[in-house]
Amino acid sequence: MATLAMINGILIRMKPEKKGKHHRAHIHAWYSGMEAVFDVLARRKIKGDFPRDQTLIVQGFIAAHEAELLANWESLNSESGTFFKITV
Repeated sequence: MATLAMINGILIRMKPEKKGKHHRAHIHAWYSGMEAVFDVLARRKIKGDFPRDQTLIVQGFIAAHEAELLANWESLNSESGTFFKITV
């Protein structure tokens, strides 16, 4: 799983889904032993328990970096399987 960024102690990660398990760009966020999954385009949590403040931080991160997240999604799911870090 590729670590794309860290913001306020929250790890933002993405993993390739070459077989199309989800078909939608999403990220995994980890904070203090908790994990949540966020839909990039809808900017909402779709799975997991996460504190309200950290949820808002992740949603703001998605809003500010949507184009970079979508580019990473495409790249990770391509033949190259590469990704790039997002500077916060």
